Amino acid sequence: MNLLLFDVHTAQLLLLLVFKCLHVVVSNRHIACLGAADIILVLDQSTSIVQGDLTLDNWHVQVLGFAKRIAGAFPIDRNLTQVGLLKFSSGVEIVFHLNRYGDRESLLNAIDNVDINGGETNIAAALRTARNVMFNASNGARNGVPAILILLTDGTANREAHRTLEEVRLTKEANIILYTVGVTHEVDEDQLRRIASTPEYFFFASNFTQLNTVLQSLIQNSCKETATLPTTTSTSKKTSTSHTPTGSHTTIKAPTTTTTTTTTTTASTTITTTSKTPSIRNGNSVRYYITHLLIKCKKT
Repeated sequence: MNLLLFDVHTAQLLLLLVFKCLHVVVSNRHIACLGAADIILVLDQSTSIVQGDLTLDNWHVQVLGFAKRIAGAFPIDRNLTQVGLLKFSSGVEIVFHLNRYGDRESLLNAIDNVDINGGETNIAAALRTARNVMFNASNGARNGVPAILILLTDGTANREAHRTLEEVRLTKEANIILYTVGVTHEVDEDQLRRIASTPEYFFFASNFTQLNTVLQSLIQNSCKETATLPTTTSTSKKTSTSHTPTGSHTTIKAPTTTTTTTTTTTASTTITTTSKTPSIRNGNSVRYYITHLLIKCKKT
């Protein structure tokens, strides 16, 4: 068979392609969420995050990369999922409101450009500001759409600490679904579990490079709280039924639609190439082709 003409190096490249690239494809499909929600990302920007980190990678690569992957897992649109972002340390800073960005590319670019200012840790002020200001109709919050807050911190509340649990109570009473992500063993895990809507909505990463290990579970859980979008199939009439999310919010009632869908592919889910497929008899060409695919895979 022609496959027997593969040398050891070509076979190794091919195996690397399978295990690296196909893993990315499966992972991206697995965590994608098609629900609708208003999501506020609340990011701790205290000094401890970058202490001893001269390149600031903990913030720019790990924290912002984590935020982008969460935001990118949802369908960003004015009528689907909206995302706002707030930073907190000694005080709070609203970076952008829910209604600021209506498309995925603009949103992810905005997250990419968020800086860090340092300070202490005021979780109470972060919850209060998100509840009273950001989850407000004047800033894009919508009635009947699940309100989700995802808070990431690497420490313990040391500003307005006595107010933290009271702000948690008020936030839950406002029907805002709370998720917490603790990074490093400096966090108060018990407190973050109490802040979360349920203990299962608390996630822990031992360091910043381990943040992606909780990403899949976090998105899967938060996706369950979103409102169901209409389901469509090719050249068929589909009537959507209402779906009650696991939280306390009402659902979006989807209209009856008749649509024809066109299958599309994206760089994150499908590996494509416009180059001519080389003959399997040419070992050098095959190796070049596989290497080319690996490079494309790493960019997705």
